[in-house]
Amino acid sequence: MNPQLTTRLRHLRLSGMAEALPLRIEQARAAPLEHLDFLDLLVQDELTRRADRLFARRLKQAAIPQVKELSTFDWAFNPKIPRARLVDLATARFVRDHHGALLIGPPGIGKSHAAVAIAIGAIRAGYHAFVRSAFDLAQDFLRQTRPASDARSCSDSRTWISSSLRISA
Repeated sequence: MNPQLTTRLRHLRLSGMAEALPLRIEQARAAPLEHLDFLDLLVQDELTRRADRLFARRLKQAAIPQVKELSTFDWAFNPKIPRARLVDLATARFVRDHHGALLIGPPGIGKSHAAVAIAIGAIRAGYHAFVRSAFDLAQDFLRQTRPASDARSCSDSRTWISSSLRISA
């Protein structure tokens, strides 16, 4: 393979293409590909890499400690949990429609799991999300209400929300 091509691709910030190129060349040799099909695969590799990196960056910004999906939620634990509503919330349609959501209930029923799954769904839908536990929110408020000389500053104003999940465009 031509090392200059790899360098040029990286210079153009096409690292997804640069990484996929050796595999795609072998694939094209094994089963003849049209030039446009070969190029299409490389472009798709670049787009996939960018989408994956964006998703990872937004997960990090959301302060999600552990990825949790509704597919791993234990629905049998409490059959009264409104499954259809939670699945609908995870599509983030409520954000687009300018509605809110509040998850309330006793400890241990899966509110945190559901909030993280909803945030991940919102990230996949192209929104930014920020997840905080009620305990951490209370600690942030406590730190903010102390006198300036006594308090540690909070560097992120996004923590000043009234719920433990914030999603924005």
